[in-house]
Amino acid sequence: MKLLVNGKPHEHGGDGSLHALAGEMKASLDHLAVVVNGSVVPRANHRVFKLAEGDKVELIVFAAGG
Repeated sequence: MKLLVNGKPHEHGGDGSLHALAGEMKASLDHLAVVVNGSVVPRANHRVFKLAEGDKVELIVFAAGG
């Protein structure tokens, strides 16, 4: 499935889940905010949300610093 992830083309080989996409991107959903087509996906929906061909996805990683 072809997606646009953080502004770059990405060929998603998973099942369309955010969990699979996060794995492909070497990230954990526990540390991500997800926006799909301009709408925030609530954390409660991360495990059930399904991506579709052509979706524009922004994965925002939370990092602590000091």
